[in-house]
Amino acid sequence: MTQRDDLRYELFSAENLHAVSSLTKCCFLSPWSESIYQRELENPLSVGFVCMAGDNAVGMIHCNFVADELTLNTLCVDEAYRRRGIARKLWGMVTEMMQGVCTVCYLEVRESNLPARTLYESLGFVQNGYRPRYYSDPDEAAVLMCCKLVE
Repeated sequence: MTQRDDLRYELFSAENLHAVSSLTKCCFLSPWSESIYQRELENPLSVGFVCMAGDNAVGMIHCNFVADELTLNTLCVDEAYRRRGIARKLWGMVTEMMQGVCTVCYLEVRESNLPARTLYESLGFVQNGYRPRYYSDPDEAAVLMCCKLVE
């Protein structure tokens, strides 16, 4: 666990599950349910970190990996805590943990989510595909992106 100011970074766990679920409900149009995240805690091919401010999750990242491929499922930061480097720190924690395990990371993001796409590009992701009408409520395309994790 690391700390910066009032923030602390920790592994995604049963202790912060409810806080993570609450955060994702504020950040996503169609968030995963708490029961899905509970199953992911039991998945040995799942990794996640949480940024906590007191008892509240203010940032989180969740990924799955198979062979040498990492999939970034969720990366979010509470609106009041954005632009503080939390997303970058969480991404760095995952890539450090997956060093020597995974060589590439994939994700999909709503086409209209320009702040997220800009962040991902700054982290080294490039667009490698497009899925029309991938998301619903509202219907929207997904931009597929990938990032090499090793040089």
